[in-house]
Amino acid sequence: MRKLIILIILFSLFSCKNEVEKTERKTTYKKVTSKPSSPKRLSYQEVIETLKISKPKNSILSNDIQFINDSVLKGKFKLDISRYELENSKKNCFPTIVEKEYFYEYSLEADKVFIKKFKNLGDLNGDGKNDSTFILPGLGWCEEGQSYYFTDNKIPRIESNSNCCHLEGIFSIGDIDEDGGNEIAEYNSSCASNFKVFKIWTLKNGKWKLIENFTFFYNNGKYEAFKDFHKLYKKTAKNKFKFLEIADMLGNGEIVMQWKTVTMK
Repeated sequence: MRKLIILIILFSLFSCKNEVEKTERKTTYKKVTSKPSSPKRLSYQEVIETLKISKPKNSILSNDIQFINDSVLKGKFKLDISRYELENSKKNCFPTIVEKEYFYEYSLEADKVFIKKFKNLGDLNGDGKNDSTFILPGLGWCEEGQSYYFTDNKIPRIESNSNCCHLEGIFSIGDIDEDGGNEIAEYNSSCASNFKVFKIWTLKNGKWKLIENFTFFYNNGKYEAFKDFHKLYKKTAKNKFKFLEIADMLGNGEIVMQWKTVTMK
């Protein structure tokens, strides 16, 4: 009799657990789509169409490529985001609804102080043509921060996971491995922290590969991140360069820094 009672209790707990999990899944979906419960699950494209219809006036979806090309990039370059849309659809990473004014901050005609325009980085993929970069906000709710895009749709974007990107913060460091394409450095900032990071990237087989991270203590009193970047690195040989990592500052004002040598593989 005791065993029978225990089995009944366990069965009840298991049933309750399943009901809780079902409820949580439904709640999460409703939160993502901002739609009431429905007898059938909407497809990714159906959700997109619903968001287009329900969005407020003077607002757009964050992945509105026509608006981006026409009103942000001003026809200077036609961006193709199909690869990122495919990735986001697999993750149910739906676009967000944003005011048009927000996107205008990224326009080529934005305020001169915070202008988001193209920056020439030289030839990145060895095709003999110069490549430039520009910044856009996330295309969907799961993209944390802005991304660097490039004026060759074959070159993938670099997601920063930060909302403090500036074109001054991405640099060409020359062709370190001598494969015909420049390597680049990305100044990555969490906006508020004194501890920043320089990320060194190389483009291999159509994908960005992270070579190394270097800490940069912002208020070090000696080197400015953008103005003095050329003083922080030097190519020493094919596939080899050194970088000055500034890790911290002691209470007595002494800078904790060290030249580090990197060999690309």
